[in-house]
Amino acid sequence: MNKLILVIMVNLLFNCTTKPDQNNSSMKTTPKVVEVVLFEAYPGYSKEDVKTALASLNDIVKLYHGFVERTTASNGDGKYVDIVYWNDMKSAKAAAEDLTKNQDAAAVFNIIKPESIQMYHFDAFNQFEE
Repeated sequence: MNKLILVIMVNLLFNCTTKPDQNNSSMKTTPKVVEVVLFEAYPGYSKEDVKTALASLNDIVKLYHGFVERTTASNGDGKYVDIVYWNDMKSAKAAAEDLTKNQDAAAVFNIIKPESIQMYHFDAFNQFEE
């Protein structure tokens, strides 16, 4: 089977929008959009349970077209920030909308208090590396 056809079939199977010729793991792209999501986890989950669940989203998010990088952090009191870098606003918003319908992601979202979620998308205008 042609490699391109196989890649397309896998992408369709996972219902993502990654282009067949896109290799996210080797791409070095300057992000143009920063997505910031603030949220709280339900108190019944251990910190390790939450970390494991949130890390499992990496395998889902990385498949979306325009994805660059993701960082998740905690303040230690059940409050979290998820920072996701995207190539463009259209990709960021399409992924955010699609993730709400993704069954694998929904399992992870069960640990998050929905009323605590604050999501923002910002156009990046400055990036400094030393």
